[in-house]
Amino acid sequence: MQIRDVELHVIQIPLRAPFQHASHERRQTDAVIVAITSDSGERGFGEILPRPYLTGETIQSVLHDHGPTMARRWLGRRLEDSKDVVAAIEGDLRDAGRALATFTGFEMAALDVAGRAIGFDAGDVLGPTCSGSLEPGVVIGFEVPTDELVWHCTLVRLAGRRHVKVKIGCDDDVRRLEIISKTLGKTARLRVDANGTWSARVAIERLQAMQHIDIEFVEQPVPATDLAGMRLVRERTGLAVTADESVCTLDDAHRLIAERAADAFNIRLAKCGGFVASLALVRVARDAGIDCHLGTLVGETGILSRASEIFGSRVEGFDFLDGKGQSRFLLTEDVVETPSTSRTADGPASVTMTGLGVRVREDMLARFAVSPPLVFQHFGGVAA
Repeated sequence: MQIRDVELHVIQIPLRAPFQHASHERRQTDAVIVAITSDSGERGFGEILPRPYLTGETIQSVLHDHGPTMARRWLGRRLEDSKDVVAAIEGDLRDAGRALATFTGFEMAALDVAGRAIGFDAGDVLGPTCSGSLEPGVVIGFEVPTDELVWHCTLVRLAGRRHVKVKIGCDDDVRRLEIISKTLGKTARLRVDANGTWSARVAIERLQAMQHIDIEFVEQPVPATDLAGMRLVRERTGLAVTADESVCTLDDAHRLIAERAADAFNIRLAKCGGFVASLALVRVARDAGIDCHLGTLVGETGILSRASEIFGSRVEGFDFLDGKGQSRFLLTEDVVETPSTSRTADGPASVTMTGLGVRVREDMLARFAVSPPLVFQHFGGVAA
């Protein structure tokens, strides 16, 4: 097959309710959907979810810089099997820099269209299926008021959710965590996430005040670049530290390992560069004795959510997927139809379909469009 067209669709979908943590409140998702068309007419889709605080990308940088550059690279490429796709991905990844959200969208779309046209599952590039459906990880942010935590956590407990991450960074953190811990009970595995809002000194003080609560990990207690501060938090509090904003690239991972700044990495496809790049991060982490958690970004559509489920089913060692299936309960509507597979209460029972195994509704792309799509076409060996 040969890639004929690339389109970039800017969409904006409201959230059902605001999501809030210590440094930001989000009321909508702003994404760029990548659509790739083959010479046989097959269509594949990927999702770009730029976050300036993670990779420096914005919607504007995607549309005017990284997106057109990557589109022209993919146009006209001939792909005969999954190995050709992986070779193209690996070659482009070396030049992607920190434009990893954009890279993820193109990788997803390429795997989707090639999988449909040639006949393979996108997850095949990661290896065979190694696990069933991962348990969902629940995230509790500041959008849940303190006086509603008992009710909220009771629902979480009744739903059988064990893996819970709590956003911290407000004045009543300790009270909130005491309520959450008591309501969820001893079977809950609590993690806390400060989103890099504290200095090392403040982080140590705040976390020491929580020592009577059973906390497994503290995620990003200090700003992303303060690796010495992360190490100090580990040493002074005895808590295991998860790097999130601090780790997007392999270079980031090597720095964290050299500085002994983290006990775990939070892998999120949209910030780490998709399947191939995220798998490389996991391997580097585990070779160094670093644990890995699997998460999502707030506001993902079903495209990225599906990709994360596939990753978790093909890469060993994950216990849960934070934000699993969030597009079904966080977005007012999704651009993805329900896959035609049997379902469990936690989502698709199978993640083995050609391509990504999602059906994107193009009428929904048009409905939530912010502007007309950018279209790049291949004409007789020329990308335009």
